[in-house]
Order: sequence, then structure tokens, then C-alpha cells
Amino acid sequence: MRSSVGRNAAWNVAGIAVPSIAGIVAVPLLLTGLGGARLGVFTLAIGLIGFAGVFDLGLGRALTQLVASEHGRGAVPSDLATLARRALRMLLALGVFWAAVLWVGTPMLVGRVFEFEEFVGREAVDGLRWVAVSLPAALVTTGLVGCLEGFQRFAVVNCVRLFLGSASFLLPAVTAVLTQRLDLALASLAAVRIVALLPWLLLARPHLRCGGKQCTPDGAMRRLMRFGAWFTISSIVGPVMVFADRFYLASVLPPAAVALYTVPLDAVSRLAALPMGAINAAFPELAKRSGARTSSADLVRRAAMSMTLLWFPLVAIPVLLAEELLTVWLNASMASEGKDVARWLLLGVFLNGYAHIPYAVLQSSGRSDVTAKLHLLELPFYVLLLVLAVAQFGIVGAAVAWCLRIVLDTGLLFVTAARLEPACRAVLRETGMHVAGGVGLLTACLLDIPSEMRWLLAVVMAILLAEMLRRFGRQKPCVESGRVDHRLD
Repeated sequence: MRSSVGRNAAWNVAGIAVPSIAGIVAVPLLLTGLGGARLGVFTLAIGLIGFAGVFDLGLGRALTQLVASEHGRGAVPSDLATLARRALRMLLALGVFWAAVLWVGTPMLVGRVFEFEEFVGREAVDGLRWVAVSLPAALVTTGLVGCLEGFQRFAVVNCVRLFLGSASFLLPAVTAVLTQRLDLALASLAAVRIVALLPWLLLARPHLRCGGKQCTPDGAMRRLMRFGAWFTISSIVGPVMVFADRFYLASVLPPAAVALYTVPLDAVSRLAALPMGAINAAFPELAKRSGARTSSADLVRRAAMSMTLLWFPLVAIPVLLAEELLTVWLNASMASEGKDVARWLLLGVFLNGYAHIPYAVLQSSGRSDVTAKLHLLELPFYVLLLVLAVAQFGIVGAAVAWCLRIVLDTGLLFVTAARLEPACRAVLRETGMHVAGGVGLLTACLLDIPSEMRWLLAVVMAILLAEMLRRFGRQKPCVESGRVDHRLD
């Protein structure tokens, strides 16, 4: 393997971090151009776009897992190309179908479900229909990226991703400032999603060439559909839990009040994407080892160690300085009302970062059914908790409910992965202890600490993070007995 998993993780983090910074810059511009009410509607539209990941029936993630595992089994490249082309044709058909459904159903969604004011509703209908037009391209893109990640082409994937991801935030922001129109801001977002299809097609083209007889590895399509079917359940239930809070708040509160919750949520969600990107870099290698029936405990251990050293200080800094950071980013009024929301969400984000480790272990071995069943178990608990917490504490209650749902999800994932993957049991148990300690320290940061002490602790965390990044950046692959040991850290 020419590039290490650690280098792939660095590319993934860069591909997420740069667009996330663009998103942070874009929010004040969107607030200026759209106002509080329209910004609330815009964030709901972003939520719908995130939920649109369910439309691919899990085929994007399934393609990554299957390409990597079949490669580990020694499959012929032309057979993998045939498999990928069939999956892409299915994704295109699904995209056209769901685009038609969303186009027809948008007026009912805007008018009857959320009951937006009439002038906002018309703009929301037109904007969401532009999003519907972009769905076929977006679903095919999901498959192309899944194929490229299965072949571990993380460098080229993230070079394109950081440019297009940044454009998907900045172009709507500029459009909003220039036009003050929600529909045109969403139309510009859809345009980026459509144009993005071309570079992905060019990058994936070498892996899609079918020479000679076209066939797929034995049972590959069946495994693809089975993995995708269970992953679809997770893709339905997971986004329901991820976005249920903002949609429920939109049904009981005005859009401007919803923005006090959704804006901090979107910010911390971008932070949560960093560990997900790093672990996703290890996912194809985990799947490849699963296909080759070799142990992945060493790779999981390095992933857990990297998380332990880097993730805590990265989350602790915004927990300590939530109000100050929100004031600089937005304004003092939103910071005062949103700081408690942000701190509870950050606590959940810390746990969720670790949850990606057992999640990847289970999915790389083809056990997407397990994660789907866990999501089905969590859903009723979360819905009940959300309704009760919002009724009692408002938007802060929604943040607490979200955090408690992550606590349950993370605990179930660790316990289940340790039971089903005995080779990783010891490292998962050790990681769970680190998680518990980190949660205890972050919970202490939620207490009423004097401002000077919070700043001092934040500076200490920043120094520790900088030192850890410096040490990780200086580490090189180790060569033992003529074999390269590719280190995540």
C-alpha cells in the first residue's frame, strides 16, 4: 500500500476542515443576507439535504466496503469495475425517482408540515425544487466517491472535496448577500452539487473500465444489496434522530428561535466530521483486512490512541469558550442564548467522535445489520426524551436530549462491537475507559467557572493540542523486516 492510513486520515481531515471553515465564514453572511427567519429555513433545508443521503439506499457506503473487501480477496479489477458500474446505474435511477418525489411533495412539506409564512414559503418551495433537481447528480457522486475510497484514493478525493465543499457554503452565502433571496441561495447550492459530478466522473473513470468479459465477483451483488438494505435502515433512522430535533423545534417554535439551536448545532456538527473523516480513512483498510481474514486489532488500537490524544483538547477549547466564540462569530445576543446549547452539543460530539471506532469495526466486517438494529432500538427512546425535554427546557432541553441519545448510541456500539469482534475486545474496552474519563472532565467544564480560569484552561488545552499535532506530524512509517508498518498516528 503506497500511502499510509495515517496519511489518508490527514487528507480526510483536510477535506472536511477546509469546507467547515468556509461554512463558519458563510453563516454570518447568510444571517446578513437572509435574516433570522430565512436563516432558520435555510438550515432546515440543509437538514433535508443531509437526510437525502437515505435516497441512495446505502449503496455508496456499501460500494466502499465491497470494493475494499473484494480487493482484499484478490478480485480482478475488471470485475470490480463491472460491479461499480451496475451500482452507479442503480444510483442514477434512484436519483431520478427521488427528485420527482421531492419536486411534487415540496409544496405540502413547506405549507402543511412547517406552515412557514407565505413570503418565506414561496421562496422555500422554489429553493427546495432546485435541490430536487440536483439529487440524481448527488446520488451518482455518492457512488463515485464510494468507489474511489474503496480503492483508497483519498488524496485526489479530498483535493476535489475541499474545493467543492467550500464552494457549496460560500456560493450560497454570496448569493444571499447580493439577492436577499432564499430560493436563489438554495439554487446556487444545487448548482454546485450538479457541477461537482464532472470531476468525480473523470477521477473514477480509470476504475470503471471493463475490459473483456464483464462479470462480478461471486455473490458480490447480493452482498452489496444486503449491506445497502441494512445501511438504508440506518440511513433512515440515523438522520431522523440527527435532524428530528430541528424539525420538531420548527413545528413548535418560530424560525428565528429555531436558528438559536440549529446554528450552534451545524457548527459543532462540522467539528464532529473531523473524527468521522479520520476513521473513514481506516474503513477501506479494515474492510480489506476483513476480506483477507486478517486481524485489524492493531489498526483499531492506533485509531483509538490518536483519538485519545487529539480529540479531547480539540473539544475542550470550544466547551470552555463557547460564549466568547459565539460572540465573535455571530453576535452577543445569540451567544448569550446559545452558549448552553453549544456546550451540551459539544459534549455529545465528543462521545460521537469515539463512536465512529466501533461503528467502523462493525460496518467494515459487513455487519450493517447490527448498526441498523441499534438505531431502531434508540429511536423511540430519543423521540420521547426530545418531546419531554423541549416541553420542560426549550432549546436547551433539545440539546440535552441529543447528548443523552449519543451516550446511549456510543455505549451500545462499544458493547456490541466488543461482543461480535473478539479480536478487538481488549482495545475497545480500554478505549471505553478513556471515553468515560474524558466525559467526566468535559462535564466539569460545564460548571460555572470564572472567566479567567476558563481562558487559562483553554490556553493549556491549545498548547497540548499543538504539541500533539507537532509530534504526530513528525512520525514516519516504520520499516520492520522489509515490511512497511503504516501508522495511523
